[in-house]
Amino acid sequence: MAMDLDSCCRLAQDILGVGVTPLADPLQQAAFCTKNQFHPSQTYLRPQQFDRMLKELPTGEILSLTDPFRIRYLFFRLQGLPVAIGPFCTEFFSLHDCQTLLRQADLRDMTAQDLQIRRGICPVHPESELMHLARSLARALGLGGTLNHLRRVELESSKHREESELPPQQLYAEQISQRYQTELQFMDCIRRGDTNAALHAWRQLHQAVAYTKKLGQTMDAARVSAAVNRTTIRLAAADAGIPATVNDLLSGESNRIILNAKTIDEMTAEHERVIRVYCQAIRQRRDQHYSSLVLSAIYQMQYHYAESMTLRELAEQLSVSPVWLTSQFHKETGKTPIAYLTEVRMQQAARLLIESRLPVGQVAASVGVPDANYFIKLFKRTYGETPLRYRKNHSL
Repeated sequence: MAMDLDSCCRLAQDILGVGVTPLADPLQQAAFCTKNQFHPSQTYLRPQQFDRMLKELPTGEILSLTDPFRIRYLFFRLQGLPVAIGPFCTEFFSLHDCQTLLRQADLRDMTAQDLQIRRGICPVHPESELMHLARSLARALGLGGTLNHLRRVELESSKHREESELPPQQLYAEQISQRYQTELQFMDCIRRGDTNAALHAWRQLHQAVAYTKKLGQTMDAARVSAAVNRTTIRLAAADAGIPATVNDLLSGESNRIILNAKTIDEMTAEHERVIRVYCQAIRQRRDQHYSSLVLSAIYQMQYHYAESMTLRELAEQLSVSPVWLTSQFHKETGKTPIAYLTEVRMQQAARLLIESRLPVGQVAASVGVPDANYFIKLFKRTYGETPLRYRKNHSL
């Protein structure tokens, strides 16, 4: 049985999770404007202007509209009636992107945090995917390939457009040279384990390429950027003598975090975190004179403390005998590997007891000690208090 326009729109909305709205009468149009306008600069959502825009929309055309906040809509006609797809976004905005957009548009009555929340409500889809949806709706209604013309309208301020342009050609070579010098400086800071200087250099690099991209960034592009950043850090860390096992461990953990990130800001935070942990590893090797073997063992325990881990398993991972690992580890740290692992686990348990309300048994399991009674003994031996007493005395 053929579907009507309303049913087709509801089905499409349910499938993709983006608004697909028939705008058949003034009440529907007014409700659409009220729902989606959150700032006076969105003048296209004023009822009179919106009505005029829809009346001027010809049959067979898809109007792709981008508003001053880089929020997008598609408008088109089906069976003579206007339909809207949106709001949606085609890129993620970091908090810095939001600050930049508001500054360029000279909008001072809205915070970057508010804009990020507003944009975060909008689903992120490639425009091509939603144009395909519009044409699919037309075919489902028996209209064939009627939506064959695309018109784009970008409602950006002239100030934004001027500031978004590339710098003059004569400055390009200078900027490339400056970026190269900053990259060298960044790698040198990593090799020295200088966290603050490395973070400063990385932020300079981040800003140096701002003119080469429009505001906003897709998650795929951000992940590629993160991979390049990890490679640069890995090379500098290898120069500083970080063992391959530690390099792989730290880089692999960062890659996992980046893959699971949901926003550009989460990725930015991970860039900064991985710089800190690499610099810490480099300082440990340099200041405490840890060998590659001991440093590798330390980082295996720090990152895998929650897993079941015996001395033999740890030694096998590092391709040495348990006796040799114990001897070298004790020589350099004054502790046995198992004592060090227990210390790491108890530190993490103490943090969880303060920061969460997890039952003691769950805390024990989450730090790699499945026997709750044994965990309580270890914890009391380390801190002089039972886990519950420690939580009571130290929780804020």
